[in-house]
Amino acid sequence: MTATIDLSPAPGRYGPYDTELELRDGTAVAITTTTAETGIALAVRSLPTFSAVVNVTAFDHTTGDETYVVSIETDSAIAFGSPVEVGSITVTATGTYEIPLSGPAIAQRDSTAAAIRVKATLGGTTPSLSYGAWLAPDNF
Repeated sequence: MTATIDLSPAPGRYGPYDTELELRDGTAVAITTTTAETGIALAVRSLPTFSAVVNVTAFDHTTGDETYVVSIETDSAIAFGSPVEVGSITVTATGTYEIPLSGPAIAQRDSTAAAIRVKATLGGTTPSLSYGAWLAPDNF
């Protein structure tokens, strides 16, 4: 399998990263409801330490009651019939967040993990979130 590396930063991204490990395109339209992105098949239990990078470019906080949690989920199948949360962050500002992950830690929570995805849980009166997410090895 040949991976493609995007060497030109685009909106919602910073630096080069492997597009095969993209969990959400940072240039995609903003979401306004809880949304789970399409997962990717990946042997996450056999990976060493890595991070899910979440780059938030905009979010609505007009009424002050909006909430945003971005989580990483795994499952035994790409269909995600029984997802398991393996990490999350609460969005409080625009910027870049990292969710530290590792194969052994994921295996403890999900012994059959074979796919990974990102999910954003939105709450409040007028939630709107623009973000991108991808996986990055710690030794990049």
